[in-house]
Amino acid sequence: MNSEFCIVLTTCPTKKQAEKLAAELINLKLAACVQISQPVTSVYRWEDEIVTDAEMQVIIKTMEDKLDAAFKLTLSLHPYDIPQWIVLDSVSGSPSYLNWIKSSLQ
Repeated sequence: MNSEFCIVLTTCPTKKQAEKLAAELINLKLAACVQISQPVTSVYRWEDEIVTDAEMQVIIKTMEDKLDAAFKLTLSLHPYDIPQWIVLDSVSGSPSYLNWIKSSLQ
């Protein structure tokens, strides 16, 4: 399988939940690095209401062949009915950084 580098964007309602997800992804070698931002403000429609929430932005650096397992883990740990899961495919970067990602996931 041709493994491409990917970045996944998701959110969590609290820093504690984001840290738990990040730790599990790293522990299981489903992500090489997970970054957790300061709270962002999300405005969206849910059940026909406009909702404004503070959430933690979570950025997951991984490879294509890890996506299914990472998504299943995220679903199992996430408190939302429909968690954000946006995959940015075919990420390019410095060869040394991409090699580090690849070696971290083996």
